[in-house]
Amino acid sequence: MLELRIHGYGGQGTVTLAHLMAQTALAGGKQGQALPSFGVERRGAPVKAVVRISDERILVHSQSRKPDVLVLMSEKLMARGLSEGIANDGIIVVNSAGDVSADYPVYTVDATGIAVGEGLMSADGPFINIPMLGAAAKVAGISAEVLETTIRGHWSGKVADKNVAAALKAFAAVNC
Repeated sequence: MLELRIHGYGGQGTVTLAHLMAQTALAGGKQGQALPSFGVERRGAPVKAVVRISDERILVHSQSRKPDVLVLMSEKLMARGLSEGIANDGIIVVNSAGDVSADYPVYTVDATGIAVGEGLMSADGPFINIPMLGAAAKVAGISAEVLETTIRGHWSGKVADKNVAAALKAFAAVNC
C-alpha cells in the first residue's frame, strides 16, 4: 500500500487534491482512500489529508504517521510535514520554483507557475491543487492517461482542458 500525506493551507484545494488522487487510483484499477483532517475551517489554516492507494482492499482508516510520500502545497510546510513523520525511505513532493533540500529525496514542481500559466486562477490566487495532482500522480505511478480520464470525469469542456493541461505539465516536470 502506498500512503501519501498532503499538507496545505485552507483555500489551496488540499482536500480536493486528496479526493482526486483517490479517484485516479480507482480509475487505474486500484483501491483508493482519501481522509481529510483539518481544524478550524478558514482560509489559511493548516489542512492535511491522507491518501492510500493499494492493489488490495484498504482496511486502515486513520491518519498516516509514516507516509511513503509527503506532498507539500508550499515549501513553507516542510518543517510541519516532517515533524509529523515520514517513512525512512519516504520522498517529498513540494510546490516550489526552486531547489529545496531535505534529508529525503525531494521532487519540486512549480505548481504555482503552472497554474498561473494555464489560467487556473480565482480571486484568491492560483489553483495549485491540479498541478500538484499531476506531480503526485507521477510519483505514485499513475499513468498520464488515467490522470486525464479522472480530470475529464470531474470537469468538462474548456475547464477540463485547462485542468488537464496543468496536470500534464506538472506530471512531465517531475523527474522521478
